[in-house]
Amino acid sequence: MTLITSEKRIYTDEQLSVIEANPKWNIILKATAGSGKTTVVVERIRFLLASGVPPEKIVMFSYTSAAVEEVKKRLNNESVKVTTIHAFCLGMLAKMQKFKKIVDIYEFINWYKDKYKPKGGSKQSDKDEFFDFITHLYDDAQYIASEITAFKLQTADGIKCRLPKFYHEYKQFTKETKSRDFSDMLIEVRDLLKDNKWLRLFKNQYDYIFVDEFQDTSTIQMNILLALNAKYYTLIGDRSQSIFLYSGANCDQIIELLQKRRECHNLALSTNFRSAKTIVENSNLYSDLQAVSFSQEEGAVHKDIILFEDLFPILKDNEEVAILARTNSLIKDIEKRMLLRKQPLKYFNYLTAQEREDLKKAQQRPSTQKKIKALMPVYKTVDNLLMFIEQNLNHKSFVTSIHKSKGREFEICVVVNSVSPDILTYNDINNLTEEQFQEISFDPTNPDDYESRNVHYVAISRPKKELYYMLLNV
Repeated sequence: MTLITSEKRIYTDEQLSVIEANPKWNIILKATAGSGKTTVVVERIRFLLASGVPPEKIVMFSYTSAAVEEVKKRLNNESVKVTTIHAFCLGMLAKMQKFKKIVDIYEFINWYKDKYKPKGGSKQSDKDEFFDFITHLYDDAQYIASEITAFKLQTADGIKCRLPKFYHEYKQFTKETKSRDFSDMLIEVRDLLKDNKWLRLFKNQYDYIFVDEFQDTSTIQMNILLALNAKYYTLIGDRSQSIFLYSGANCDQIIELLQKRRECHNLALSTNFRSAKTIVENSNLYSDLQAVSFSQEEGAVHKDIILFEDLFPILKDNEEVAILARTNSLIKDIEKRMLLRKQPLKYFNYLTAQEREDLKKAQQRPSTQKKIKALMPVYKTVDNLLMFIEQNLNHKSFVTSIHKSKGREFEICVVVNSVSPDILTYNDINNLTEEQFQEISFDPTNPDDYESRNVHYVAISRPKKELYYMLLNV
């Protein structure tokens, strides 16, 4: 069969074995970082279309909206459905006329703030303490949301787990607002599809289902996709990049669920087209898949741990530097320090876009006022601060979380507070308490610590050319 593509490209034997695999195969594709899996999957879909598969019989699920748009752009075929599982399930509920407002963690915090704020006659110190507490809630919003999501999905799967903070308040919030969040939606769809009345609306609608980033798919999501009863499934992912375990994701269970229903063929993409050789070799230490570098450049993994002051010459000498940190509080601390030094950088964490818009309208939350006050010794006025930030909106260097860097690539990366044990030993750092060690490192031999190892792997596999390690606030 002749391969038809929209552009002239040369593929490796591995890539071609996926693209031109038997159309009647169910495939589990394990793809290492930087292996061009999106390109390969798009070409696989084109191959199926060229083989006579009707485009409306194919659906591809990507993990994020940005990934969906990227696939749509590359595929350039509106008849093939490309979507996220959440958007797809929302459409299913609409078809079943099960309507409820979808809410997120920030709406919960706003509700919580209004419901529990101190009364008018309260002491000013109590009011200040409450708004400081609300500020911390905003800072920890994603962590709080992930804990609640994990609890709901795992409980729905029959797994016993610890009750998260704010769960009862969150439940009261959704009840009072007559709303649901994404995890509620997944559980509801899963349960509704057990009734043939609803299942027949969707069953056998697709012949081919592609699931990208299957390592971050929950068993509830997979059960929904299996209920659709497609003829052929393709799972694409990398166990070593499973970093959303709090969402109920489990690689082994996802594969097992499919293998119970379909005979599967295991394929792999092991050539890394992104990174220089030393970057790939270093990443292989923490990966289940052993990648081979396509690049002949050596690159550099700098083993000497740097400190905050060492960032400035790196930023000065390089156009694109991604500073990757493990927690939101650490990200905001780095940006605050950079702002106090007036370092040219793209800023979007310490002050959010919404906070900056509020400041332009002379509106400030108490939490924003506190942030601004810390910067005024340097900027003198809010206008000066906003001007500095806006002047750097197009800067190619920035600070972001390791989780948000997933699927992306950068020329140079500085990984903050995610340091492997061998790098700690190389730098003679051996007097850490257990708590300090857990905050910045992981035990690669401990199966219960593999999420931290995977987070580390994602971080160190982002750079193309150079990798630095940095410690801060330890």
